[in-house]
This record gives sequence, structure tokens and C-alpha cells, in this order.
Amino acid sequence: MNTVLIVDDDESFLLSLIDGFKSYEDQFGIITAHNGEEAVAILDKQEIHLVLTDLKMPKMDGFALVAHLSSHHPEIPVIVMTAFGTPNIEENLKGIKALQYIEKPIDFNLLVSKILKGLEGRSKGFITGVSLSSLLQLLQLDKKTCTVTVHSGKHQGTLYFRGGDLLGASTEGLSGEDAVFTILSWKNVDIVLDNSCTISKPEIHNSLGFILLEWSRREDEQSASPTTSAPQTTSTSLDSIDLSSVDLGPDHFLHKDKETLQPVSPRPAEALPTSSSTMISAVHTANPILQQFITMLGAMPEISGSILVSKDGNLLYAAKTADNQTSTFITYISVVSQQLQEAMGTGEQQYTMLTLSSGSNLLILSGKEIVVGLKMSSTVPPGPVAAGLRPVLSRIRLQ
Repeated sequence: MNTVLIVDDDESFLLSLIDGFKSYEDQFGIITAHNGEEAVAILDKQEIHLVLTDLKMPKMDGFALVAHLSSHHPEIPVIVMTAFGTPNIEENLKGIKALQYIEKPIDFNLLVSKILKGLEGRSKGFITGVSLSSLLQLLQLDKKTCTVTVHSGKHQGTLYFRGGDLLGASTEGLSGEDAVFTILSWKNVDIVLDNSCTISKPEIHNSLGFILLEWSRREDEQSASPTTSAPQTTSTSLDSIDLSSVDLGPDHFLHKDKETLQPVSPRPAEALPTSSSTMISAVHTANPILQQFITMLGAMPEISGSILVSKDGNLLYAAKTADNQTSTFITYISVVSQQLQEAMGTGEQQYTMLTLSSGSNLLILSGKEIVVGLKMSSTVPPGPVAAGLRPVLSRIRLQ
């Protein structure tokens, strides 16, 4: 019999769940705990097959419990109950791939579905465990103030969060982002959270999302094999669509190597002061999250061209010459891909990869309100790039 551990300090809430789960007692049993300390004691004594935990609890909160599970029980699926109360919670949490979540007030039928899916195991698509990077994103999302101590063998590192911002990090003579990259590279880590932060002045100035993206890029670059030439394909996704027979026009920005600047839409456009070859709609130059996303794109040498368009097809940004036809094309591909995946039952759209006649790839990602198209070398795996960009992409709002 499978056993589900539910951790929440609200006694009436626990009793209501126990009562609701009676009709599923032939599929799983229930054990409850009121905080992380009680949960750890239970985990040490008996086998648990899934953990459902709240985040806000006394003594040992849900963040510390998730850290403990990541270190000591990485095989156990975790579902986090959230009550952040912000309209962006769903899009932000979707970016944390290794984390299952459900919002309060609880949709009971949805909760049962998630529990049953988790108990079916990884073969059914449920990701067990929570990685260090996912935990750090959760701390940022909840605007947590804490110190994260990470152990790996003889190594020890520390990361400092205040109000969800990663202020600093240190390990064995390294500090700042270099320390973060080193800590993230460790395997088989033990994670401990202390709900205090001893530093107040930022030593790290890039966002956590940017750092995780750069770390993912470095990891992929280090593990890439120069002898690998066979392309990877799947039978149930749009990871590779050959556009060699499609004529996008000789002046299309994806085929044109010369970087020039010209008016791109009926909207006013102006050049950013940091780059004479970059253009962006003047309406959105003051959008800080959009600017952060553009900065992330510019920092990746694998990306040789980029374009951002709104869901209605209006051009927002292009690193090279682009026009309304380009914007419409990118939006069309995004919409068609999403509809196909929904019709085929392949789940939430991750990304679409098109193979251009030039031999390069076009990676298309969809956010809540914008779509981004990225021209990349065919040797660059799309997965790490998509995973690194999505947390910021999902937060971009145009109004």
C-alpha cells in the first residue's frame, strides 16, 4: 500500500483532507504531520511514497522540508501547496520543472489527480525529488530571507537570500557568481536552511534566473561531445520541422547575416543605447523584466538572432532586421504548435524547433503574453536554453 505524508499546521485542513481521501483508501494511505520536524521524524521511521507539504509552518517550514527531501529522499515525489496570492504564481511555478504544486484553496479533484500521478512514478511523467536549482527558484518566488548551506563530501558552500534576492555566495575561496556556479555543479548535496541572512549589501548583481541560465549553458557546453553528429528526434513532438522548402524571403532576418537597423512596424521604434544593431518598440523600453530577458539573450553566444513578438503578432524587439511578416510567422508557428500538442495529448508546450534551409535552428518559446524566436547553431541542444529562459519569459507582461 502506498503511503502519502501530508504536512500542514492547519488541523482542520488536515482533517478535511483525511475525510475526503476515505474514498481512495484502497489506493493509498494517509499520514499527517504539523510541521517539518514531525515530517522528518516520520520519514526516518517508515517508508513514504509521496509528500504533500505546505510552505508556511512553524518550527521547520516547508522550504526546509523540501531541502531535506532533496538531500535525503530524492526519490520521493513532492507536491507543494502554495498560497502566495499573486496572479503570476502559476506561470512562475511552471518554470520550476522539478516541482509539482497546487494552489490554495485546494481543488480536491486536481489534488487527487496529482497524487495518483505521483504514485504512478517517473515512468508516467512525474518528476521525483527537487533539485537545488529548483529550491533556489522557490525561495526567490516566495521572497524568502534565509541562508542556504550546501554540503557535498568535504565541500561546503553558502548562499544568502534576502527578500527573495540572491545577495551573495561563498565557498572555498570563491565568492559571488563564481561561488554559485561551483555550488550548483556539486552532486549528492546536503542542504540546510537557516531563516536569517547575515549580509544586506548585494555582492551579486545579476538575477537568479540569469545565473541559472548561464550555469545551464556552461554545464551543457562542458558535457557536449564534439564527436556527436546524429540529430535527436522524437515521434510525438515538433522538435524538428524542416523548412527547407519554405521560402521566407531573401531579406528575412533569420537568413540575413548583415545586421542593419530600419523601421520595423507602425509602432514607433528606437535603438537601445547599448547596441546600434538592436531595436525595440519604444512602448516597452521601460519594461524591466523585458529588458532583463533581452540582456539574457544578448549574453548567450549560441544565439545569433532573436525576435520578440506579442501574442497578437506585433513586433516588440529584434536583434536584426525584421518586419511584420516575420512577426506573424513566429506567432503562427507558436499557435499551431500549441494546438497540435493539445490535440495529440502531449501535454504543455515546451518549445518548438524548426530547421532552417541555412542549416541553423529556430527555437520558438511561448510566454503568457509574448513569443520569442531564437536563431541558434544546429549543434546547440534546445532543452537547456528553453529551461533557462522560461522562468523570466513567463513573467513578462506588456501592461
